[in-house]
Amino acid sequence: MSRFGEWQAVSEVQAGTARSRGARAGALDLLRFGAAAFVVLFHFGSSAPIDLTATYPMLDRGWLATDFFIIVSGYVLGRAYGDPLDDLRLSPMLFTARRLGRIWPAHLIVLFGFAALLVVARLAGIAADSPERFQPIDFLYQALLVHAWGVTSQPSWNEPSWTLSALVVCYVLFPLIWKLTQPLKERGWALVTGFGILALAALACEATLGTSLYDLSFQYGVIRALPLFVLGALLARFIQGRAVGRASALASGLAAFGAVIAIQAPERSEFSALVSIVALCTLVVSADGFGLRRTPAIKAAADVSFALFITHAIVGTLWFSGLDALGVQTRWWTWIGALVAVLAAAIVFHHLIDKPIQIRLRRLLDQAGSGKHAPSEQTA
Repeated sequence: MSRFGEWQAVSEVQAGTARSRGARAGALDLLRFGAAAFVVLFHFGSSAPIDLTATYPMLDRGWLATDFFIIVSGYVLGRAYGDPLDDLRLSPMLFTARRLGRIWPAHLIVLFGFAALLVVARLAGIAADSPERFQPIDFLYQALLVHAWGVTSQPSWNEPSWTLSALVVCYVLFPLIWKLTQPLKERGWALVTGFGILALAALACEATLGTSLYDLSFQYGVIRALPLFVLGALLARFIQGRAVGRASALASGLAAFGAVIAIQAPERSEFSALVSIVALCTLVVSADGFGLRRTPAIKAAADVSFALFITHAIVGTLWFSGLDALGVQTRWWTWIGALVAVLAAAIVFHHLIDKPIQIRLRRLLDQAGSGKHAPSEQTA
């Protein structure tokens, strides 16, 4: 066989492995959707007829879902793009373009949707409850996705998007992080290094900013996200070339899920936060190792996870502001209606807006990258 034939055969095997891994990522997909749904409940809980975040303290721990998202992002990128980056089949520039193209268009569309909603409200004579949240300079910061870089302390516009602002930095640094961590995949050093970096970051936050890493406000989003993202990437390094048995994955996953729930019962401390992160990491690796088949229903849930995360704030604003304008008191049926509306809007946004844009961008980037093999965005 020629060198080209050997290279092609290896590429096809690796591509098949990536597709097989993606086809068996159902458990991880369900967790991602669950985390997105938890974020919605966290943000909407105080708007219920009875403040759910006060009644059920677990629902007031929105940081768990956020940190889970960040860890999973580093882990899934390592699993999906790690081998192509290691083998130089994917350039860092193309990788970064793919990741920015995945989040920026949807973010801009939702942000301009907020602006349009504000204009319509003003034309209708409805004043914003918190006008300081809708300043032009903050709109610019959000459009550029720099609002989690320490440039502003004013929560504004689409507030959950601070996570995307922080992940922009993580995406740009990921190829370098992945390259530097290559020697660590032997003997568990990746795992030790990942948790060591997280512990040092937590100590540094307490010493310099006087607050917990997990309590940092959105303008310090990069500081908060980067050690968690690196931890996720190092989890992927640790599992690279290793196999987790399905029975072990199920047992450790159930134990980790139970631990995450149980740890939230007492008031949070730095120790309990760190234990929660360890449990979340165990849950991620266990879900990946369990190998649940990605059924059409699971795939549909995974597909709308990002849309649910990025659109729920504007839909919630429209829903609850509309009820106030109509003089309708919030009842359980109106609150549940908000959840249904959020999910319906996410499905519509994904299928009619985000997915067509991603298909078009994918084709353009494939052409720019000369058709180099890279995983499907659905797996990343």
